[in-house]
Order: sequence, then C-alpha cells, then structure tokens
Amino acid sequence: MLDDFSLEALVSYAEAHPVIATLLLLVAVVLLGSLLRKIFKVAVVCAIVLLVGLYFTQGDDSDWWKRVEAIGSEIVMWGEALLEKADEIFEKGKQQLEGN
Repeated sequence: MLDDFSLEALVSYAEAHPVIATLLLLVAVVLLGSLLRKIFKVAVVCAIVLLVGLYFTQGDDSDWWKRVEAIGSEIVMWGEALLEKADEIFEKGKQQLEGN
C-alpha cells in the first residue's frame, strides 16, 4: 500500500491545497503540545512521589542535612587544597620559564 507513497506527492498536494496543509499542521502542533503537557504532568507527579518517598525513607531531614553540610565542607577543604597546590605548580612553572 505504501509502495507508491512519495514525499514529492505529499508536498505537491500541500502546495495545491494550502488550507488543508495549514489545518493539518495546526492539528499536529496541538497534538504535540497536548502530549508534551501530559508528559510534563507525569514528570511532576513522579518527582513529587520520589521526593515524598525520599523524605519518608531518610527519616529525620535535619540529620540528612547535617550529613550534606559535612560532605560539603569536606569538599570545600579539598578544593582549597587543590587551589593551593595549583598555585604552587603555577609559581614553579613561572619560575622555570623566567629562569630559562
């Protein structure tokens, strides 16, 4: 059935009947918008369900927040040490370039 289907025939039909082509395009955009809206609603519901599940499985959120703050402060210390080391390497490279 689709053996004789061609894109050129579809384009020529759309050029010959611009009102129908516009209506078909409008219907396609409305369907796509509706589909995206439904997908967004499902995503929001899933996010809410997962957040509620996380809240109930993690127990007291203050303990969880303390752990997050402890990990964050440790990461900050590592970052500061990394910056100091990078500064030392930069100064050493600068001295080598000036010496040569």
